[in-house]
Amino acid sequence: MPPKSFIQITSKKTNSDYNPHLQMIKAVILKYKNLNLLVRFIVNIVLLSLIWLFFYSFLRYNSHIHETYEYVSNQFTYFLLLSSKLTLSIFDLKTEIVGKIIRITGTGGVLLDRGCLGRNLMGLFAGFILAYPSKLKHKLWAIPLGLLIIILLNIIRISALTYLAYSYPEYVDINHHVIFQNTVYFFIFCMWYLWIKYYSSTAKT
Repeated sequence: MPPKSFIQITSKKTNSDYNPHLQMIKAVILKYKNLNLLVRFIVNIVLLSLIWLFFYSFLRYNSHIHETYEYVSNQFTYFLLLSSKLTLSIFDLKTEIVGKIIRITGTGGVLLDRGCLGRNLMGLFAGFILAYPSKLKHKLWAIPLGLLIIILLNIIRISALTYLAYSYPEYVDINHHVIFQNTVYFFIFCMWYLWIKYYSSTAKT
């Protein structure tokens, strides 16, 4: 028979076993796992939207985060401009970059403002994949691949608008705000559909 002290040590429970906050968290996690897939998807969307809103409303204006955010945004802007310039050079079109403007020599060109970087589209795509019920391994490759495709589409869009500003300036606005925008949304919808059909937890449902 083991000593009494041994019995007391092994049978003693930690305080964490009786922590009401920990028990409440475990209960919430259990309820979350038992939710209907559609309800869980909606909950995930709401949580991700709140995180996105919190970042852009509060965290982004922290001095260190704001500095990093501005640097990354500026570098990404230049990357898109340079990539569009290289794309147009394939067609022997001479372009120049002035600040955030890319233009074919002799035209007004296209201003690449913050709204043209595709941040919201990339956030929308990634948020949908994160929120939708599926195995983590399928999300880890789908999000980077989808973001890469969106960036490539954006480069094509900027290049096409730059060319239109040179050849058909009267059609720039309708292509910018209607045709190209809806085309990108169409591709994003197709990527969602294919991923849901073949890789999500609801594929067989």
